[in-house]
Amino acid sequence: MILSGYDELRKYLGESGKILFVHGKSLSQFHELDEFHDRVIHFSGYTPNPTLEEAKNASDIDCRYILAVGGGSAIDVAKYAKLNHPAAKLIAIPTTAGSGSEATRFAVIYQDGRKLSITDDNIIPDAVLFDPALLRTLPEYHRKASALDAFSHALESFWSVNANDESREYSREALTAIARILEHYPESYDTEGMQRSAYIAGKAINLSQTTAGHAMCYRITGLFGTAHGHSAAMCNRILFRWLVENTELEALKDIAGAMGCDTPEEASRKFGEIFSHLGLNIPHATEQELDELTKSVNPERLKNFPAVLDEATIRKLYRQILREKE
Repeated sequence: MILSGYDELRKYLGESGKILFVHGKSLSQFHELDEFHDRVIHFSGYTPNPTLEEAKNASDIDCRYILAVGGGSAIDVAKYAKLNHPAAKLIAIPTTAGSGSEATRFAVIYQDGRKLSITDDNIIPDAVLFDPALLRTLPEYHRKASALDAFSHALESFWSVNANDESREYSREALTAIARILEHYPESYDTEGMQRSAYIAGKAINLSQTTAGHAMCYRITGLFGTAHGHSAAMCNRILFRWLVENTELEALKDIAGAMGCDTPEEASRKFGEIFSHLGLNIPHATEQELDELTKSVNPERLKNFPAVLDEATIRKLYRQILREKE
């Protein structure tokens, strides 16, 4: 359920029961819970890529409610805690508009530097609250990257082999709204609309899962330090064009329509123009880095992509995604 504001949140939390409050250190003075101070247990002991040990520390805390205020990391830690307290109510208040984690059954935790993907229907948040004021404090780069993450979710969900009528409706709604918002950035920025759209895109990938864009972007972030949404968009702007040039996928026509374009070719160009308009850097890659990137791709995620990508094609795509170093 979507909570209309903090008054409804306070009603939702009731009159008894410990509240595990998962948040970043910058939110230690979150005053919306002041009246519950005797019930609140603060937890901010996690890193940007939360480790299994950190998540376990949170899950060791007994509680009736789990409230996550933050980006994907805070929500993922809270989701892990929910696994260990299945009867607890999980509430998410996202401070970014991109990951869609507040709408999904997925969480990511790291162990010894390796990504552990968790999938469980029980970790979908029971309630979500959107506070536009929290998003307005987001640095401009991360605001752009987060929006592109949501756009990538909607795009990949649309062409995923797991897509169904429900997920496509979510994808269509999110694509239309996010394209409009980013076209007018930074002259105007619909904060509330972006939060809602990221949530809708999250509902789409919750059904269909992500595809090659996400499979190919993770190591880019590791090698070059680009934000996740930035990396995903770099990949998807090339994958979109590749699908247009190499397939006759019917979903591409629907994507074009959702983006207000007449043809898939026009929609692919429009995505490229939106990316360029945001002014995000494209890193250069060496041959060694291209080798590492090609070998890093998770074949399980590629199964959701609507065309076969062999190793040679993946390497060729990386060459187009990243400007090679001389």
